Amino acid sequence: MKIFEEGEFMSCWMGIDVGTSGIKVIIIDENGSVLGEGYAEQDVILLGEGYAEQNPLVWKDSCKAAIREALKNKKSNQDVEAIGFSGQMQGTVFLDKDDRPIRNCIIWMDQRAACEVDEIGTLLRASNVNGMEITANHCLNTFWAPKILWLKKHEPENFEKINKVLFPKDYLALWLTGEKAIEVSDASLTYLLDIQGRKWSDLMFHALGIHKHIVPDRLLESCHVVGKLRKIVAEEFGLKPGIPVIAGGGDQLANGIGTGIINENIMGVSIGTSAVVFGCSKTPFYDKSNSAIQSLCHACPDLWAYLGLSLTAGASLKWIRETFFEREKKEYAQIGKDVYDYITGIASKTDVGSKGCVFLPYFNGDSAPNNDPNARACFFGMSLDTGMPEICRSVLEGVSFSLRETLEVCRRMGKEIHTIRVSGGGAKSALWRQIQADIFDASVVTMEIEEGPAAGAAILAAVGCGFFQTVGEGCSAIVKTDTQTDPIPENVKRYNEYFELYHSLYRHLKEPFDVRAGLNL
Repeated sequence: MKIFEEGEFMSCWMGIDVGTSGIKVIIIDENGSVLGEGYAEQDVILLGEGYAEQNPLVWKDSCKAAIREALKNKKSNQDVEAIGFSGQMQGTVFLDKDDRPIRNCIIWMDQRAACEVDEIGTLLRASNVNGMEITANHCLNTFWAPKILWLKKHEPENFEKINKVLFPKDYLALWLTGEKAIEVSDASLTYLLDIQGRKWSDLMFHALGIHKHIVPDRLLESCHVVGKLRKIVAEEFGLKPGIPVIAGGGDQLANGIGTGIINENIMGVSIGTSAVVFGCSKTPFYDKSNSAIQSLCHACPDLWAYLGLSLTAGASLKWIRETFFEREKKEYAQIGKDVYDYITGIASKTDVGSKGCVFLPYFNGDSAPNNDPNARACFFGMSLDTGMPEICRSVLEGVSFSLRETLEVCRRMGKEIHTIRVSGGGAKSALWRQIQADIFDASVVTMEIEEGPAAGAAILAAVGCGFFQTVGEGCSAIVKTDTQTDPIPENVKRYNEYFELYHSLYRHLKEPFDVRAGLNL
């Protein structure tokens, strides 16, 4: 680590998190102090049942706004020395020969490519290729490969225009640097990567009939440099031209860095638009039970990671906000307060179990553990005394139950879970933290820097520009825990009973979900 003489400025770095609901930018120094923050919200384009897209050009506008806000609010005069990225995963940005988006990005929550998953299975069997052995994953319809095959089948004119395919954060890195690259953590969920070797699999490209030229020539580790900040972009924001822009990691991997999950004994839960249970390992993780546990290369070069995803967890609370609290949202915005505090305040007015009202958070299907694009959200057990407190609290509980299902898979595989580091929107509410602790039966710990993905991106920037020698060194210097919420034994007992009810509901509803999917909606 660099040692400063008296009077010298400390170093600082920018982390850009390209989220689904919005883009977050933070600037941190070597002590982990947040010097500036910026945020710009954006929407998801819902074109039909199971379809979810975003316009890459909107990301660019949101990123500009968030960078300006972070720099405007920066508490010191030192220059940003490097920029790192975190980004929503599995999104396909299709670029033409002039690096312009051919169409909207098909984002991670999109479920349209279910038939292509079956097609991939047929292609692999015909080629005698074991996809699990190479990719360490069962193919999910949110991965790149099925989406690319969907485009080939349904939009052949757009497929023929493809020059390169990038992930969302890599598209913005291209704007900043003029350079195209992908890094291994995002590439892990293409179904085209050799996870063990941390390299593209020629065998998978060939078996699936996808030309390898559509991915950039450069496949990087997360702390490697994509390129230098272009002068025209630097001048727009008052940044130094030529500072390194670091590849960064997929948002869950960057969050793993920002919350210090670089040890096999530490697990994390992050609730944003989606929600994730996250852990790491010294070797690739293989989910032989097909519970949709995803296996990835970690953003730390010598580690691998695994995660279970609840697709529309945080989006469920946003649905509550938009559906029932539109007026309060506007009123709270006018006074600079968060309407989610109002919503969780209402939820606090009822007790454990929400009077028997149970919520399934499957607005756009379910990933882990059910891997079912046809699943849909619903409230079960409502009665005439179900009011807004029960509706709001049952959403907080339902999201937590969905994450516990993945935790139970990990426990069955021998993972001891006593403490969980939480981040994202689910970490901000004291009520939700207590609900999580009680449902998980584990202590829930928050971090001093709440925005884990953006913090991880900034740490990777610090490593990539050479300030820290390793990711572990950067985490040791910057990542600090804050609060701890312990489970309440009587609540744990009651939630165990409700969890059994929750867990049984999907099994009974699977067939009706499939019937519903076949209706002409």
